[in-house]
Amino acid sequence: MDRDLVVRARAGDRDAFSQLATASVGRLNAVARLIVRDDGRAEDAVQDALVDAWLDLRGLRDPDRFDAWLNRLLVHACQDVARRAGRRVRFEVPLEPTHEPSGPDIQSSNAV
Repeated sequence: MDRDLVVRARAGDRDAFSQLATASVGRLNAVARLIVRDDGRAEDAVQDALVDAWLDLRGLRDPDRFDAWLNRLLVHACQDVARRAGRRVRFEVPLEPTHEPSGPDIQSSNAV
């Protein structure tokens, strides 16, 4: 990772952070998919991690550790996304196959 971009982003440079995020998003998506095993939830986790990174970037002590720090934020975001998904009530309704009526069709017998 480019140390200068991290330093500029820590100072509030949105363009520098955008470059960091753009360079990292593919790798982050791949890792998140492995963790949560769902494309939509993986995207949510990556977005959450990047928002957290932007908000907490000043707390990053060593700009050279940006990638490791961002990975940790991603793992936490994946855990949060999985936890939120687990709270939703999921149930399946088995669908029974439809059967043709065995008797005569009432509508066709009433037709004149």
